[in-house]
Parts: sequence; C-alpha cells; structure tokens
Amino acid sequence: MKRRTILGLLLACMTGGALLLAFAFPAIAAEAGKQGVNWKDYIYRIINFAILIFLLFKLLRKPLTEFLEKRHLQVKEELQKARELSEAAEKTYQEAQQRLANMDKEIQSIREQMLKEVEEEKKHLMEEAEKKAALMRAQAEQELTEEMEQLKKKLREEVALEALALAERLVRKSITPEDQKRLLDLYVQQLGRLN
Repeated sequence: MKRRTILGLLLACMTGGALLLAFAFPAIAAEAGKQGVNWKDYIYRIINFAILIFLLFKLLRKPLTEFLEKRHLQVKEELQKARELSEAAEKTYQEAQQRLANMDKEIQSIREQMLKEVEEEKKHLMEEAEKKAALMRAQAEQELTEEMEQLKKKLREEVALEALALAERLVRKSITPEDQKRLLDLYVQQLGRLN
C-alpha cells in the first residue's frame, strides 16, 4: 500500500506540474510576443518549480502516508462498527418478528393498561376541576365581600357629605346678619390674640 500511495502522490505532483506549465506557457508566449522570449528566465522558473515539487514531495511524503494509513484504519474500524450495527439491527428485527407473533396478547394488555390510565387521568382531572372551582368560589366570595365593604364605605362618605351640605344650608338659612357680625368680631379677636 505504501508503494502505491507514494506512486499516486508522485503522479499527482507531476500532473499538477504539467498542468501548471501548460497554463503558464501560453502566458509566457504572449508576453514574449511583445518583448521577445527570455528563455533563461523561463528555464529558471521551471527549475524552481521542479525544486518546489521535489521539496514538497520530500516533506509531505511521510505525513501524508501516515495520514492515509490512519484514514485506512479509521475506515476499517467504521466498517467493523457498521457490521456490528447491522448485526444488532438484525437481532432487533428478529425480536420484532417474535413480538408480531404475540401481538394479540400485547394489544389486549396495552388496551387494558390504557383504559386504566384513562380512568386515573379522568379521576385526577375531576379532582383538579373541583379544587379549581372551590378556589374560584372562594375568590369570588372574597371579591364580593371586599366590593360590598367598599360600597358601604362610599355610601357612608356620600351620606356624610350630604349631611354636611344639609347642615351648611340650614346654618346659612338660620344665621342672621347680626350673628355673622358677632362671629366675625370673635374671629378677629382670636386672630389678634394669636399675633
């Protein structure tokens, strides 16, 4: 495998170099048409490229072969895992086939279990609804009591204001101009004592 990998890398590098030269040559020729061909520069470029390819081959050969070997082992492990998963799936399939054979019994068992769960859930929901209804009743009674208290308080305030207004009207009707003068004198005397 190592020999085949190295040959593949060498072939890839050579192909890449040939493609690069194939694409670079028309550009160089087009440039040469304007100024004349500088073959010395062209040969230096080819030599530099060949050195680059050689160095890349020398430096990357070992890490690349190690990578490919690791990848090969990884693929082998994944194939093994896939076989194991396939065997597990086959076992599960066989178990499913056995369960299908006993399906009537399982269906009846499941049906009984579901009916039992439905009854329990129904009972639970009824209890929950009764609790919520009781809580709502208690809240409504509390709100009604608070509203009644507020209405009573408001009614008392209105009655007090009406009584005050009535008393004021009665006082205005019953007070004479002489009473007003006497009250004003009394008020002025009290103010004089305060100062």
